[in-house]
Amino acid sequence: MNRSRGAVGAVLLCLVLSACGGAVPSTAISRPSPAATPAGTPRATAPSPQPSPSVSESPTIAEIQTLRARLGAYPDDAAALRDLGLALLQRVRETADPSLYAQAGEAFDRARRLDPDDPLILVGIGGLQLARHEFGDALETARDVLVELPELPEARAIQIDALIELGRYDEAAEAIDDLVAVHHDIVSLPRLSYLRELHGDIPGAVEAMRAAAESPGLAPENTAYVLSLLATLLLHDGDPEAARRTYDQALAIVPDHAPSLAGLGRLAVGRGDLGEAIEQFSRASAILPLPEYVIALGEARDAAGDAAAAGNSYALARAEIRLFEAAGTQVDVDLALFEADHGDAGRALELAEAAYTRAPTVRAADALGWALHRLGRDDEARRRTDEAIRLGSRDPLLRFHRGAILAALGEGSEARRDLALALEIDPGFSATGAAEARRLLDGLAG
Repeated sequence: MNRSRGAVGAVLLCLVLSACGGAVPSTAISRPSPAATPAGTPRATAPSPQPSPSVSESPTIAEIQTLRARLGAYPDDAAALRDLGLALLQRVRETADPSLYAQAGEAFDRARRLDPDDPLILVGIGGLQLARHEFGDALETARDVLVELPELPEARAIQIDALIELGRYDEAAEAIDDLVAVHHDIVSLPRLSYLRELHGDIPGAVEAMRAAAESPGLAPENTAYVLSLLATLLLHDGDPEAARRTYDQALAIVPDHAPSLAGLGRLAVGRGDLGEAIEQFSRASAILPLPEYVIALGEARDAAGDAAAAGNSYALARAEIRLFEAAGTQVDVDLALFEADHGDAGRALELAEAAYTRAPTVRAADALGWALHRLGRDDEARRRTDEAIRLGSRDPLLRFHRGAILAALGEGSEARRDLALALEIDPGFSATGAAEARRLLDGLAG
């Protein structure tokens, strides 16, 4: 594999994981997505690569410095500009610094002017569009590449991600089947896992993610992130101990791996150890200041009774969200959920309606239903929450929202089922959400 293709692969892994709903800047404040392992099969055993330097010592920094030195001597080197853009996108993964998006975009634009026929430049542009949640544009970009190179896996991967994020799940499934048939690797497998997860096929999702975790030749941070996704799948299969071991394995590779620290924080919430959860979320948010981690920290503080500290966390999360918005990232769905839980429900509804109009995904339907519920419009919310689980999702957040809406409508039996399912799948999905689910269940039992 040459250096340029390797750089593309690293960035596309980032995009793989953004589709999987993890702690990456392209899903700036999304909550962790659900996952699990197949019942009755051996538990996942992840690879055991050697420990490497922390994210703060990432080889991406050296790569960026080398490319910039190259461009200082040869400013019209289109390949170096392309690779610089890709390295900057990977660095956003590692730092959550949205200001790097503009630098990556400038590098790609210059590269394309110099070499308009290089398809990997368009791949980079498509990756940037995905990161900014410009999913329609990303789909067009991928299709532009596929007209000339219909088998290019990187372009097909961007097409799949865009289709999923636009809510075009049947088209995405067909495209994934085609890709997996010829590329059973790190480009295809996490996408296959995520689509299975969206449809509630947790055993199938784990099988695909396990295979992805065993892919050779990944960068340490990428390996650690795949392991963190696998760990969350294990948790949602009902094996928190296997999840903990897998998070620890990721941390042995990258000692300050924020997604894995946050995963340990969710496990602590599930055990009822809010002190440990606060510590782990604090570490994760200090290393990688994503709103997702800061919100989780605020909720853990909230559940522990420290309202002042929780308020500080929510204020910080709001400031971080503004940074992503200023960098051109559309965060309507995630911001709608945040506003519904910790801000202005009316504003949440505006954001959710805009997101749903743009892309009627299951997550947008969930955000819209939750905002309507917070405004007391539960008859309307019921329709949206049913739509949110139409694929069969076992996402604990979606199930909690649906259970709360059904409880408000007096549909006790179904409400109990969904609330109990949310807590069964992941009792640490949200410190405040889990507490509310238990409160509602207690009320329904009475």
